[in-house]
Amino acid sequence: MSHKLFPWIVSLFILIFAVPVRNLPVEQAPRRSQVRAIEASTLRAILPPQSTATAQQSLIVITLSATPTSPPTSTFTPTYSVPMLTVREATNCRTGPGKAYEVIVLYSVTQTLEIVGRYEPRNFWLVKSAESPTGTCWLWGEFVDVVGSYWSVVSVTPPPTLPPTPPQAPSLQKWTFSCNSIDNTLSMNIIWEDRATNEAGYRIVRDGWQAAELPAGSTTYAETISMPVSQSAEYYVQAYDATGSADSSVIKLDSSDINLACY
Repeated sequence: MSHKLFPWIVSLFILIFAVPVRNLPVEQAPRRSQVRAIEASTLRAILPPQSTATAQQSLIVITLSATPTSPPTSTFTPTYSVPMLTVREATNCRTGPGKAYEVIVLYSVTQTLEIVGRYEPRNFWLVKSAESPTGTCWLWGEFVDVVGSYWSVVSVTPPPTLPPTPPQAPSLQKWTFSCNSIDNTLSMNIIWEDRATNEAGYRIVRDGWQAAELPAGSTTYAETISMPVSQSAEYYVQAYDATGSADSSVIKLDSSDINLACY
């Protein structure tokens, strides 16, 4: 190179570097949308079409889905207590729910018993009973108070009823008589044991005729009559209901008894 050209080359380089920097183009940062487009294009270029769609869909699910938080649950456990009843009024405990069944025992007021079953149509409770041969008997709900988890007891089918039978005959316990010779009258007093549980009532029979009729549960009878002409009399007590009757033993007053007591 000629030494004459060297000064000119140096001057040219100085001129080139002397151009203001502000005149040069400044690189702009790509926008977000452009970045996403580039990422999508790159993904399509790398993956096959089906994989690209799956990857984009998975990305959306991960970004937008949220796991809901279930509210806490609480469990309620009911408190159980043994169903019991207390007798409020003295009542019969029977072999079944109703008067058609035999009486096993009479429970008095304040008696407490455990309930093991119920019969809702007649409002009867099946209870444990030490007095019953089967270990249970039936009480009417009208005369008892119930406590505990009585709603949990099972419904029980009543046992079959037995064919109706006449009431049991009364048992004579004591009888006395006296006379009044002034007005010539005879006074009679009879006491018996009420052994029936299903009687409709009692009849007093004198010399073959009904002298009186008494309500169920009666145990005494007294009367004063004119002295019989024969100076003798016969008495007995009869328990009865719709199925029939049963008689006590006979009380006989003959003339010798009356003469000895009255004259």
